[in-house]
Amino acid sequence: MARAEEPEVGLTVVSGNEWTNPGGFPWLDLPNGDFEDPLTAGAILQPGLFRRVEDGSAPSGKACLIGRAAGRNSIHLEVPAREGRPYVMTAWIRSEGTSQGSATSVTDLVYFGKTSPLHLPDTRGTWQRAAFFARAAPGATALHWSLTFPPGEPGIDDLRCREAGEEEFAAAYALWRSQFPARDLSPRPEDGRFLAGFIAKLKDPQRPREPLRIMGIGSSYTNMLGNGECLIQWIREHFPGAPPVLYEKHVGSAVEYDFTRGWMRQHVLGKKPDLVILYSGGKAADLDKMLGDFRQHCTADILVASLHLREQDREITGATVNAPEWDAVRLVALSHGCEWVDNRREWAAYLREHQQPIPWLLKDAVHQNDHGALVINENICRHLVESAQPAYRPEEREHSLWVKEAGPAGVAEGIEVTGEQGLVVRFRGIRIDLIGERRPEGGMWGDGLKQPVLLDGVPLDQVPAFVTTLILPGGGNAKPAKGLAADRSPHQIRLGPAGSLIPQAWTLRMTSDTGDFELLGSVTGYDGRGNNGTDFVSDSGQISVPIALWRRRVEADGRHSNRAGDLFSWQVLRATQSRVNFAGTAGETFSVTLADQLSNRPHVLTVPPFPETMGKVLGFRIHRPPPPPDPIRP
Repeated sequence: MARAEEPEVGLTVVSGNEWTNPGGFPWLDLPNGDFEDPLTAGAILQPGLFRRVEDGSAPSGKACLIGRAAGRNSIHLEVPAREGRPYVMTAWIRSEGTSQGSATSVTDLVYFGKTSPLHLPDTRGTWQRAAFFARAAPGATALHWSLTFPPGEPGIDDLRCREAGEEEFAAAYALWRSQFPARDLSPRPEDGRFLAGFIAKLKDPQRPREPLRIMGIGSSYTNMLGNGECLIQWIREHFPGAPPVLYEKHVGSAVEYDFTRGWMRQHVLGKKPDLVILYSGGKAADLDKMLGDFRQHCTADILVASLHLREQDREITGATVNAPEWDAVRLVALSHGCEWVDNRREWAAYLREHQQPIPWLLKDAVHQNDHGALVINENICRHLVESAQPAYRPEEREHSLWVKEAGPAGVAEGIEVTGEQGLVVRFRGIRIDLIGERRPEGGMWGDGLKQPVLLDGVPLDQVPAFVTTLILPGGGNAKPAKGLAADRSPHQIRLGPAGSLIPQAWTLRMTSDTGDFELLGSVTGYDGRGNNGTDFVSDSGQISVPIALWRRRVEADGRHSNRAGDLFSWQVLRATQSRVNFAGTAGETFSVTLADQLSNRPHVLTVPPFPETMGKVLGFRIHRPPPPPDPIRP
């Protein structure tokens, strides 16, 4: 059955008039953005297959660009940007047919989801003013805009770019949303019960106004959900006083819970998210292993959703909708205190409501189109509400200790003020964050201390607590016929005893086409040889590579996936911070993690006197994960 032609998530507004600037944001400097001067090599604007004309057809000024009749005419532009902020690029355009573009965040951070697709509309041969909206991704320093016009003789003139207001971005999103059926997303009694911590952060006026972080982890189905546009708009509408929210995702091809487990341990922990969204498939037992491990090391709320229907399900019946494997996944998710989104059944109910077949919400046999992605996103969003009966109290997992509430010495948990404003902080948990107040003349906490900060009697920069970064494939790795080179790699390494670990960069190099490899550390050096068909422990004992988490080491035809010379690299980093910069705007509050990945037991943080003129310590936030659940019995 043919599917409806729908634009990708590209927030585009078309007007016959000049584009207004309701927020008064300054326009970025785009030399020759109006094309009034001759085109020059190396200019900030890079038009391909366009020619500059002065034939009176320009809607603004004397000159414009007109595309050549053959080929794909394109415009590329890169401008500075701030992470999490919305931006708009506007231009007069003339087109015959629809096309696509993109706004890609330029960032050193490694994750998927840096690119937002843009929808280039059909103006039917007339000049129209178009505004293209996108939000800069986490860590962005610039946005690279790209527009590709259909063949013919399209036109573009007076190109501009600036930051956009949130209200302006919301209006563009609402216009895009209006092309799909309206839905009643009123909260239900069970919604939000296991998201108490995240909802509290959206409402807490005492928190520093730093971004909250949402991470989407899973397969290509997660990729098709977009870059958090729907989630962020929902939060802005329902929690207008919330801090900024950054959405980040990491995905792979056909990645199920057994390999998502590696990413959760290897990648997500170091990001310290506030909410993790899992939209993937797999066995309930694998999800149980993943959540059991993650919950010991992180207090973030977790939302798990069942997968949508696909063409293989053929029809909407009780058997396809109520698949028993998803009931098993639901039990595991709830046992670990995760918010459960019964997306499969809600997707089916939406199709039944509109009397449509499964392909109505698909772009191919398995992946959701933008309409389907919207339905899934809204199924998730309606759980982002404050529950009247939360499953736990947020302070059970994260709570703050304030210097102004310091008590006497010897308390089991709390802050004791020592001579000249030194501090002793007693707490139980796996992570402690400093909450501070900046000063224009503020200094570097650590440099300004006569003695080091101690955790359990050990200087912070020597505490044996570590995190690992994402395992990255080398740029020259063998390219598989299908999927990604990153999917032909170990998704997780395991660390040896903390006392034996040395923070450093590691490289695993394949030495044959049959799975042999060697391990090299930037400090340790050569650390052993192994084969991806067996579990491996390095000579120093610092690194082990489990066969169970080596993704697609053998292809379906029995051939080994990796080739001699393939490289995989990661870092082992100390999960402590002994230097904190207090310089900044007067009165601005901030938080920084001092120590993470600690054992969940009592600890003592000792802070020597610190001159208040250099900055002010307001308090500390303690993170304590919930106890493990009872085993699930069939």
